[in-house]
Amino acid sequence: MRSSLRPLLVSIVILAAASVGASSARAAASGRPLGNATRATYPSVVSIELLGRSMLYSVNFDQALNENMSAGFGLGSSSMNIHNTDLDANKSATFLPAYFDYYFLNAAGSPYVTAGVTLILNHSSVKGTDTSTGNLEIPSSPVMPTVGGGYEYRSDTGFLFRVAGYLVAGRSLTPWLGFSFGYAF
Repeated sequence: MRSSLRPLLVSIVILAAASVGASSARAAASGRPLGNATRATYPSVVSIELLGRSMLYSVNFDQALNENMSAGFGLGSSSMNIHNTDLDANKSATFLPAYFDYYFLNAAGSPYVTAGVTLILNHSSVKGTDTSTGNLEIPSSPVMPTVGGGYEYRSDTGFLFRVAGYLVAGRSLTPWLGFSFGYAF
């Protein structure tokens, strides 16, 4: 494992543990019957996505439009390398992902598909470089389409976990994975 990914994996474990702890306290105080955690019950989400649409991390907000659809946006960043090398370019790309999700089940856990775009806010300064995670080459356009699918679990306590596989259209299609931890309310 690359040593640069170790802090990321440690962060995933810490975020999951903290979210479960906070969710347990909320469950005790909620008074709601268990098993009803759906997008209708908790329509808003604040989450942190590791890897994912912004290649390294993003902070996201999404809102259920109905029981099967949600729309969201975020703000993220990734450090950059000089194209086709592992040499640090001393730059970071700032990303704004915007997306729609479609859920197949009206339940706490559901597979879903997602589509959207990731805007590169500082495109002119990072064009032609590669993200340090995923080696995605920044395209000539500041807009990168994304599509994917995954699984979401929204607990009775508000804890949210998602895992998704993506295709990100940089200069070429790049397969990628994302993990989200968040709070649904």
